[in-house]
Amino acid sequence: MVEQYVKIHCQNQKYTNCDDSVIPSTFRHRRGWIDVPVDGAMIYSHRNTYYTRETFTEGLHAHDYYEMIIYIGGDVEYINENTLLTPSPYTVIWFRPGMMHTARLSSASTYERYVFYFDPTFFQVGGVDVPMIDFIDRSSGFAMNIPEHMIEPLQLLLKKADCAYQSEKPYSELLLKAYLVELFAMLDASGMNEEQADEFLETMAEVKRYIDQEYATIGTISQIADRFFYSREHLSRKFKETFNIHISKYLSKRRIMESLSLLPMMNVADAAYSVGFRSQSSYIAAFFETMGCLPSEYKSKNKSL
Repeated sequence: MVEQYVKIHCQNQKYTNCDDSVIPSTFRHRRGWIDVPVDGAMIYSHRNTYYTRETFTEGLHAHDYYEMIIYIGGDVEYINENTLLTPSPYTVIWFRPGMMHTARLSSASTYERYVFYFDPTFFQVGGVDVPMIDFIDRSSGFAMNIPEHMIEPLQLLLKKADCAYQSEKPYSELLLKAYLVELFAMLDASGMNEEQADEFLETMAEVKRYIDQEYATIGTISQIADRFFYSREHLSRKFKETFNIHISKYLSKRRIMESLSLLPMMNVADAAYSVGFRSQSSYIAAFFETMGCLPSEYKSKNKSL
């Protein structure tokens, strides 16, 4: 998981210290924060960034690993598929593999959050999964509030985690993993209350739902525009304003994510055509851009798991 994440970010020039000849222990993002790989199965970072609408570039996306955010502050809201959440400070938010999601900046502000990208193998002991993310798996939603009495212990633990990765001691990564495991155990035992997200009802939400259902049969963006009685240009502009991603790019990403479950059972060409790509070459190019590897490599890796 870590190798895939780092590779994509290096390809997209999001890190300032990518070098094939030297593998750093941390990666500095161009926005200023540090991404810390932990045990090959988690990326951890503390991000405290001032954004304007022009500099906030996150848009709808998905990946094949978990993402968890501890939201601290900032004028943002979160879209997870067809729901919308306006969080309060110290809300835990997560996105399961394959879920289309994004944060959306409402106004210029400093957006502070702790971010965890991980594979459940991070919590394996002796090859056996330890149920550290039960609070995620048993929830019907994607956000919970941290109880007030837990905020101070959580702040202390997060501070320890930040200090651990900044340490130059040879056991700093092991210490960081220990703090992160303790953090997840604390969240699982905290009795958090689920935070209710609202159904996402903005005009472009219906367009997104249509793409989510008909991605395999949609021929052109003009076809979508005609269905909703928009011009192609107006639809493209409004979709980008709502989700911070071009509608053609979203359609491609949706197709790629839907193809992941097909690759273990199909050859690459059949998977490509099944989700709506018109050629194998366009599928391979889009897959590499999204996943950081070729579909044949992804297929081989998942067969061996």
